[in-house]
This record gives sequence, C-alpha cells and structure tokens, in this order.
Amino acid sequence: MRQADYVTEVRIATRKLWSALNELKALQREWTALDYMNTLSEDAFQGENAGLDASAIAAIVFTTTDALLTLLAAGHDTNLARAL
Repeated sequence: MRQADYVTEVRIATRKLWSALNELKALQREWTALDYMNTLSEDAFQGENAGLDASAIAAIVFTTTDALLTLLAAGHDTNLARAL
C-alpha cells in the first residue's frame, strides 16, 4: 500500500509544482501590466514581506521562473505532464 501512496504523493507534488509555475507565469503578466517595478510601495514590503524589495520579487517572478520553464522545455515538462 505504501508504494501506491508514494506514487499518489508524487502526483500531488507534481500538480502543485505545475500549478505554481502557471501561477508565476500569470504573475509575470500582472507585474508587467501594473508596472510593479515602479509602482510597488514600501507598504508592500512590511510585516512578513520585510527584507524583500521589488528587485528581489522580480528575480523570482521573472529570472527564476523563466529558468525553471527553460529547464522544463528541455524535455522535463513531458515527465511532469505524465503525472498530472
């Protein structure tokens, strides 16, 4: 039974990863449309967001997301898609 549970857990994690990457891609469009590099206020970086700034968020939303998508486009997306 544990083996079936393991496969199920892999599939759940894969769906979360796939969904997160799609969310980040959508956040790229929002960032661009709302010009967040120039319009995010200091208030956005208070509380749990303290220590971050627009450049750090842009690096996540664009640089890291695009690097992951490039890796997936090299054939790894097919591996993930099989488990969706």
